[in-house]
Amino acid sequence: MSTGTGTGTVTRALFVNEARLMSRTPAAIIFPILFPVIGAIVIAAIPAARQPLEPFGGFSVAQTYIPVLVIFALTSLALTVMPQIVGSYRELGVLKRLRTTPASPGALLTAVVGLMAAVSTVVTLIMVLVPAALGVGLPGNTAVFALMTVLSMLAFLALGAMLAAVIPSSRVASGIGSAVSVVMWFFAGLWFPRAQFPDWLLVIADLTPGGAAARGMLDATLGAAVGWQPIAVLVGWTLLGVAVAVRTFRWE
Repeated sequence: MSTGTGTGTVTRALFVNEARLMSRTPAAIIFPILFPVIGAIVIAAIPAARQPLEPFGGFSVAQTYIPVLVIFALTSLALTVMPQIVGSYRELGVLKRLRTTPASPGALLTAVVGLMAAVSTVVTLIMVLVPAALGVGLPGNTAVFALMTVLSMLAFLALGAMLAAVIPSSRVASGIGSAVSVVMWFFAGLWFPRAQFPDWLLVIADLTPGGAAARGMLDATLGAAVGWQPIAVLVGWTLLGVAVAVRTFRWE
């Protein structure tokens, strides 16, 4: 019992320290946070963007792109920022030195992942609640939307952990994470609405974390039933990412 309590205390202390460090050097998360937040607010503030449109499959522009911008923020933090932080700690020898202290590398990684999850949650709330106050309204099925957001966050964080595990360089991990994020954004419908995807592309997209996240969030936004497939895809990618990260992670 005392060991668990000690570990929890150390992890909380590391979490607070990581948050303090991030507040002192916020440049790494400004783009992942400000771009999607500003984009969601601007879209929500345009009356015409709140009207359903046929090319968007009956969604409004706001309903279509706010979930996509949420995915943009989640992927940027999980696939780009987190691998860069972990990689820099490995390159600087921080993880190696922590192995001889009560503040274990595992506790530090838990703190980093927890911080990314906390920031992602706050950003998501802002991107949903502010547009709702501007007239877009809350998702038709708020509970399912929240569930899909959490599952998406876990899948992206697991993939970010996998990148941090298999790629030793922080810059390379961040670069590859950015490239993977771009693929996720495409399948989520950032450049072309998913309603305009041909059937074959939609099938492929729905097997990726980005596409599955978008499908689940969009269905929840309209209040439609969310099928088992996006949930299964996100859970599957989460398990895969965690399994690879655990088996391949190196402290130095």
